[in-house]
Amino acid sequence: MTTKRSPGTPGDPCLDRFTWLCSYVFEFTVCALCGWLYEEGLELAVNHAYADRGVLHLPLLPIYGFGGLLVIFLFRKRNHWLWVFGMSTLATTVLELVASYPIERILGYLPWYYGEWPLNYEGRISVLSSLIFGALALLLVKAVHPLCRKFAELPAWIVRTAGITCGVVLIADTAWTFLPLLFK
Repeated sequence: MTTKRSPGTPGDPCLDRFTWLCSYVFEFTVCALCGWLYEEGLELAVNHAYADRGVLHLPLLPIYGFGGLLVIFLFRKRNHWLWVFGMSTLATTVLELVASYPIERILGYLPWYYGEWPLNYEGRISVLSSLIFGALALLLVKAVHPLCRKFAELPAWIVRTAGITCGVVLIADTAWTFLPLLFK
């Protein structure tokens, strides 16, 4: 005889799915922050100056969040380092190229430009940046994602609180950033 669980109690499949979703909202935010740190570090290394690389008010680059989740879901089963590096290099390059067109259209400018980098296409992508993204994806799959999965093993209320907080903050910052552009 199976016992029916009341909605909202531990073990409720809806809560478990919600906790799972919250853990990935948190991981999206971690990837978006790491992307901002990478961009700022690159800017400092190349130009020896700070340049606000983000499109949001907070130090988050959502394209790295989306790219990170794409890489995580693509390589959660097959994660041999050579496979991850090669295929993520391809996947992140396609994501960067495809995303560059609507981002440029919405913002009126392209937040990145590889025109001076070797082997680039329209300044939107380059072989060097693609190889860097492959290495970053490997770091994500082998180090950052396992740490975030450890975080997901914490008590559900902590994971949900972190995920909800990250989600609300991301949505608010996105609205604060883009709503004024829509009503110009």
